[in-house]
Amino acid sequence: MDLESVSPQHLNELELSIRALLVLMRKAKLHNEPVAELLRQLEIQIGEVRRARFDEANPEYHGY
Repeated sequence: MDLESVSPQHLNELELSIRALLVLMRKAKLHNEPVAELLRQLEIQIGEVRRARFDEANPEYHGY
């Protein structure tokens, strides 16, 4: 999935929404469903893009 073109605000909203959905799925005992794993993978990808953008904008914190 190409997340490079997504705005930082939308990335943040997506990440928060995915986390909230995963919590809800865990409470509903649906955390073992295939879609839950896809959501976790998407959350990881979003986090990587967000961190890469931060590192690019703030070189003094690279790899923090």
